[in-house]
Order: sequence, then structure tokens, then C-alpha cells
Amino acid sequence: MSSSSRSREDLVWWVALHSAQHVGPARFHRLIRKFGSPQAVLTSTPSEALLNIPGADPALLDSIVFAGVRIDYTRELVDRLFERGIRIVPFDDPAFPAPLLKLKWPPGLVYMMGEFTAADARAVGIIGSTRASATGFRAAYRSAGVLAGKGYTIVSGNARGIDSAAHLGAIEAGGRTIFVLPEGIVHFRPQVEIPTGRLERQAVVISERPPEAAWEREAALARNRITAALSERILIIEAQTDNGALHTFRIARQLGIPSMAAQFSGDMPEGNRIAIREGAVGVKSIAELLQAVAAGGEQRTELQQSFGWE
Repeated sequence: MSSSSRSREDLVWWVALHSAQHVGPARFHRLIRKFGSPQAVLTSTPSEALLNIPGADPALLDSIVFAGVRIDYTRELVDRLFERGIRIVPFDDPAFPAPLLKLKWPPGLVYMMGEFTAADARAVGIIGSTRASATGFRAAYRSAGVLAGKGYTIVSGNARGIDSAAHLGAIEAGGRTIFVLPEGIVHFRPQVEIPTGRLERQAVVISERPPEAAWEREAALARNRITAALSERILIIEAQTDNGALHTFRIARQLGIPSMAAQFSGDMPEGNRIAIREGAVGVKSIAELLQAVAAGGEQRTELQQSFGWE
């Protein structure tokens, strides 16, 4: 299984350059623009020309040389990815998720399991703390299930807490969900138990990280822009001031993506208060959530029914 029209050998060079240390999205795109293809970068780039790339330094040159030297290992890696049904999708491939192209520096390529569908354009990102309260977990699970029942795909980051509740709520409601990973796709394991068959039918797993890369905080923060870009709306369930939910919300705001934040009857997390002050719409119930999501679109009478958060 390959991304589309590219040969396996061509994809090997894409993976090799993408996996090179010190080659983030900005450098990846600059290198492709200057030299035309990953293979050209890795096989015929003189160091003097490479060092004319903005921000380039000797460490970048060393990593690119090393990536070219270990190309046989990358061929073996690509074979293993194909055997597991993992797709390799460069940014200029027709199969590349179109919403990611609105980012200033889209991923150079993504690794995916599952297929995006037209329905996934109607997506709500559900985000929040890994230290979720029982109330927050129930609210995320319930919100995801109701939204999935209305035909929305749920996007989240496969972390513990709110993310896991959101994925599980969407799956168990018979809907679709997108797992956006902060680590290499070969490490993917749902944080909650989900039957394999349901994952295959109802989920897309996507990562911009090199396939074998471990979790890193910087990668988790970078992942947030993908969560935001894939979402038509963002819902904050429980945001602390020191986690990635506020970061995702602010990226969404920069992209012009509307956001909502849960308002609970008791103490509300400080991150939710900050998001509301910065422009998120406060929602106090599932009914208000559905109204906010549908704002500007078709209004349905059942949106007036109050479900509560429980």
C-alpha cells in the first residue's frame, strides 16, 4: 500500500529527508523548493549550497549526510510501514489532508492509517487536560457521542484524560474520530480500550513525526496545530494553564477556527476562563454546544432540547 502514484523508492527518499534530525517543516519545504526533490537534497547537494538555506548550519548538513548514508535502513523501514498498512503521504500528494495546507508550514509528509472521507470535513476538535476530573471525562465522552451522532468527526490527540474520552465517545456512538499523534505512528496505541475492528472502520490515525520517533514535549506542542487545522470547530472541556489545550485554542484562533469552552456549574478550570476571555464561546450544556456548533448553519428544533453535561 502506497500513498498514490509515487513509487516505493521515491517515498523512501521522502521518508529519509523527513526523518533527518534538524529538518522541521520549514526547513523541509525550503529544501524542496530549492532542490526540487528529497533525493536531490540527499544525493547531490553541495554543502556550500545547502548552507545558503535560511537557518542552515553544520548540524543540518551532518544530519542530511547521515540520512543519505542510511538509505538502506530507510528502505527496510518503509517496507515495514507498508506491511502494517501505514500510508506515507507527502504534502503535494492528492491524498494529503487538504486542511493542513492552510498552515504556514504544513508537515512535509504525514503517516496515516485509515482513510479520510468527505464527512471528515465536518470535524470538531475536543481538547483538554490529561488530568481530567470525572465531570470533565463524562462531558468529553457525552459531547463527542452527541456530536458524532449528528455526523461530526471528532478530532483529538490520543492523550489520557479528555482526549481519550472524546475518541471513545465518538467510537461508541458509531461515529468517526481522528487520532493526531505526537509520536511516531509505529507507537500508536489507544489510551483506552477500543476494539480493533472499530478502529479500522471508524478512525484515522495521523502523525507528522518520523515513524519511530518517541514522544517529546516539543512534538506534542507541534501536534496541536494539526489538531486545530483538521477541525471546523474546537471545544475545550477542561484546560489547565500549563497544558496544550490553550495552545491549540490559540492556534485555532489564528487560523480563524471558532472555539467553545465548557462552563460547568461548579468550579471552572482556569484555562476555560482564559479561553472565554480570549474569545471562545462559553457553553453550559450539550444543547448550547450543539447550537454553537451549528451557528450560521441550519438550525434544527432538537437543538433546543437540554441534555446537560452528564
